Parts: sequence; C-alpha cells; structure tokens
Amino acid sequence: MERIQFYPPEILKRVMLQDAKINGISISQLTVDILMEHYGLAVATENKKALSEIIDEVIDEVKTFVKDHPAGTTFDLLTASETFKNIHMVADGKPSTNRATVGKIFASKLGKDSFKNIVIVRTETGAIKRSPNRATLYRIL
Repeated sequence: MERIQFYPPEILKRVMLQDAKINGISISQLTVDILMEHYGLAVATENKKALSEIIDEVIDEVKTFVKDHPAGTTFDLLTASETFKNIHMVADGKPSTNRATVGKIFASKLGKDSFKNIVIVRTETGAIKRSPNRATLYRIL
C-alpha cells in the first residue's frame, strides 16, 4: 500500500480523531474507510475488528501456542497466531502499522505472566534474529 500524505484543516482533524477514537481504529484506517465508502469499495463493517480486539485475539492464540509446544521451540507471530497472519489492509488497516503495533505490545509482555518463559532470539552479535519473512523470532525456554 502506498503512503499518501494528507493535511486536513484543524477542525476536520479534530472530528476525525474523535471518530477514530470512538470506533477504536487509527486515523489512517478511518481515512481509508471513508474513501473506500465514497468510491463504493467499502468492506462490510461486520468483517472489521478494532485493533484492541485483534490484539486480544493474537495474545490468546500465542498463549495457546506456547502451552502446546515444548521448551526450545522458536516461532514468530505469523506462525503462532492465525489472527496475526490474517491482518490485512482493507478490514484492519495498513498491515505494517497494525502488525508492528501488535508485535510491540506482545514484546512488552515478554518475561511476564503467561510469557515469562519467552525470549527474543538473538544472533551472536546481539542483533534480533528474524524469520525468513523478516519477523522477530521468539524462543520458549
């Protein structure tokens, strides 16, 4: 998806921010939704989920994955969560933005509660090791 800069007047920006907050979506996704509807390309709203709901689903799926796999297993979020793998542009916003947000939230949970035995895999130089699809790799201890 290509990035397009948009400079709304302050009054429009305030209304859009409020609408995005009420709907639990990003301002970018709100803009895409409005334009998709305007051009008759809108996706049915029942197929959309708020990012907070997606995050909860991904966390639950990763918890299940960790419980079902032995210590030493390495994984990325695309492997451990079907919901994460299915985040797409039209229904859930720009993939790179939403996937990055979910990844950061997951990483903040490492070493705590259900993820106390999960660590980021690192190379010998200390760099984060990545899967073939460039996703961060995690290991179950």
